Amino acid sequence: MDVLVGRQPILDRHNRTVAYELLFRSGAENRFDGSDGNVASTAVIANAFLTIGCNRVLGPRRGFINFTRTLLVEGHASILPKDRVVIEILEDVLPDAEVLEACRKLKEAGYSLALDDVGASDARLPLHPYAHYAKLDWMALTAEDRMLLCDHFREMGLQLLAEKVETKEDFESALECGCELFQGFYFARPEILSAREVPSSKLACLRLLGEIQKPDLNFECVESLVRPDIGLTQKLLFFVNSAAFSRRSRIDSLPQALVYLGERNIRKWVTLAAMPKVASGKPGELVTASLIRARFCELAAEHARPRRRPASCFLIGLLSLLDAMVGRPLEELVDELGLEAHVADAILGKARDGDVMRLLLAMAVAFERSDFDAAVRLAVSTGIVPAVAGELHVEAITWADSLWRPRFDAAA
Repeated sequence: MDVLVGRQPILDRHNRTVAYELLFRSGAENRFDGSDGNVASTAVIANAFLTIGCNRVLGPRRGFINFTRTLLVEGHASILPKDRVVIEILEDVLPDAEVLEACRKLKEAGYSLALDDVGASDARLPLHPYAHYAKLDWMALTAEDRMLLCDHFREMGLQLLAEKVETKEDFESALECGCELFQGFYFARPEILSAREVPSSKLACLRLLGEIQKPDLNFECVESLVRPDIGLTQKLLFFVNSAAFSRRSRIDSLPQALVYLGERNIRKWVTLAAMPKVASGKPGELVTASLIRARFCELAAEHARPRRRPASCFLIGLLSLLDAMVGRPLEELVDELGLEAHVADAILGKARDGDVMRLLLAMAVAFERSDFDAAVRLAVSTGIVPAVAGELHVEAITWADSLWRPRFDAAA
């Protein structure tokens, strides 16, 4: 399943790209399809930050993201890294008490705000003190209004951004009026970025949404829902490894990721990751194989000598086929997921030859390919009785089969 995000460059006066506006796209025709604003903005955030990845979408630059009144007052902006985004307040957002309070909190927290499509009779005057950018629709304004608005916002200390700059003449007039940033077809049309999304269980998503409605969040229940779901696991690791969370250590298990996020941020993540009903039909072979690998590595970790942490081994098996699922290099994906070095090395086959976690994954692959001679050798090298290893693989297959069938039957 492909997910899409449009982006249009925002340039400075020297034609250098300094930011992008991120745009909702539902198809390859590269235009907005008129979807509900809340749905569109939520999809942009989820696709850019949880599936495609912030680094791939933005690189070192900032992203301007449209915010409706609902998303603003419900605090959805706080899920985003404040140094990577600009909250763009749409022109139909009226400055009532809730909106003003939301903008005040965002500015105090260090977020940058932009007022979209400011006009000569803009009703958002009370929001001006909280804004950092004023975006002017250059085609919709008269020459007189352009100058008046630019003078007004420049006196207030806002940075001026001329959008819908279509010609060289538009660019030159915007420069003369004091605009510092520019966006429009004269520079570049929006481009579409896409990524293949790993399927997630519809039922798991629905149950997660139910969990976050409870006053006291049950971390173990959340983990049990995320744990066998590769799509949700990827989104969780992308989120915890985003620029929104500065941390020194990397992640080696799902419980560690959830504890690190804490209750408040888990609720935010679930809202983004689980809201779409992303799964339909039965899981593909890659998903099934990943689940079998994960469960086998987890079970075998208890029998290995030296023993290894089962949660880390589960993650290694679960993510070992992620490159085939999303169509991107595994090394690139593992780096973005922010995994502990020993976990990443085991997934990538870079761990030393005798590394137990690497050998457990290799044993899972050997069983998967019916290469029983290799599986026996790997079992012996990890201190596991070969017959026991075979039993563990059968148990892993049974677990994966029983896990998926009731989920998708119930979600159908």
